[in-house]
Amino acid sequence: MRWIAVLLLAAAARADGLLYLGLNEQGAEEWYRERDGAIVIRVPGGDFLRRPYEGKIATEAPKPFPVKAFFIDKCEVTNEQFARFLREAGDTSNLLDEKVPGIVRDGETWRAAPGRERYPVTAATGQGVLAYAKWVTGRIPEAAEWEKAAGGAEGKLYPWGEERPTAAHANFGLPQPRGLEPVGSHAAGASPFGCLDMAGNAYDRVMARGRPVMIKGGSWLSPHPLNLRVLDLCMQPMEVAEGSVGFRCAMDDPEPERATRKAEPAPALKLVHTWKEAVETARARRVPIFLSLHHDTCGQCDRMRAQLFKDPRFVAFCNERLVVAFGMDPKDAEFDPHPENADGSCSQMPGISCVDHQEIYRDALFVVRVFVVSPGNFVLDPFACEVDAGPDAILVPERDLPKSGTAVDVYLAAFARAEAALAAAHPAGKE
Repeated sequence: MRWIAVLLLAAAARADGLLYLGLNEQGAEEWYRERDGAIVIRVPGGDFLRRPYEGKIATEAPKPFPVKAFFIDKCEVTNEQFARFLREAGDTSNLLDEKVPGIVRDGETWRAAPGRERYPVTAATGQGVLAYAKWVTGRIPEAAEWEKAAGGAEGKLYPWGEERPTAAHANFGLPQPRGLEPVGSHAAGASPFGCLDMAGNAYDRVMARGRPVMIKGGSWLSPHPLNLRVLDLCMQPMEVAEGSVGFRCAMDDPEPERATRKAEPAPALKLVHTWKEAVETARARRVPIFLSLHHDTCGQCDRMRAQLFKDPRFVAFCNERLVVAFGMDPKDAEFDPHPENADGSCSQMPGISCVDHQEIYRDALFVVRVFVVSPGNFVLDPFACEVDAGPDAILVPERDLPKSGTAVDVYLAAFARAEAALAAAHPAGKE
């Protein structure tokens, strides 16, 4: 996990197993929890307008209720995360109900059911929920904390406001139940702090009388919008697990009185200006080259530039431990390429010019020879980057680097493998 620490060099921010990522669209702090890879959101301290439970129409005025600053998971815990916990848990006899879909035995261990890795775990019992929260050095949120995270300081009726839910806001049982969906599938239903799925999909367990037996937020089975209100509640016994109840974790804030951080410029990916510079710099630093070849009209390329290339963990790793060579050619947009900025810089990739990335595309292609589908991504050995080197120069081939804009962990693992392979092939002092 050494690469994660690089992220902190710019922000110089961490708290008990959390790494600061920045502010989300709602202006709330987002942090990365190292233990399970969850994104957690800081809910600042102070009063919020808490609505009392009313079974029919919410007419009673909300009243201020104090809540200290805390962290809460952006999404519910997934099958993939819970299976990872089970593999380390030892005795799992009372932590889950194996009859509930999502988690399966794999010999003597556990894994998420194929295709359901990113679904909320609903097989966890109350005991399993508490054990998982302890495993990540967290806890289960109190009802008031959950309500503040869901409805904001102003006490919204639903996470998104007063508007009745639609299929864009949440996964619930109208016109008919559709079953569980992957976590984070309804961005339009985000809470005022950016938490997702706090209405619909799977209920969240919260604490009541010292145990996680209250459930809030409604689920994919809920046929009526009343169940999706922030103020609504129901109960689930500790020993019971079934397919509509999940959970998310909370964590104490070690600095509950501090103000929310201010927005900081996101670190940018450092790019070389020429292919020669890429090779010479990588040889001098004894690091791999990450080569990414794009086309103007490639949708996958667009997603990669907008997502992967701006991910803080990806940027931190690349800037510290790789040399990044970005090549781009208009291809089908030959007669209408993307424009340059007024100063001659590229409008798509700040830090280089369009001439730079067109020449890198041409020169690097002489080395790797060909790629199958854009973007053509490779990790290269700088000591083997001769013209027509082809596979001899490749430490990680195109097929091992997904075209998805969100496969950050896959890329970072591949980069680490390339570092090890480069060090083995070219020991220091041998070149």
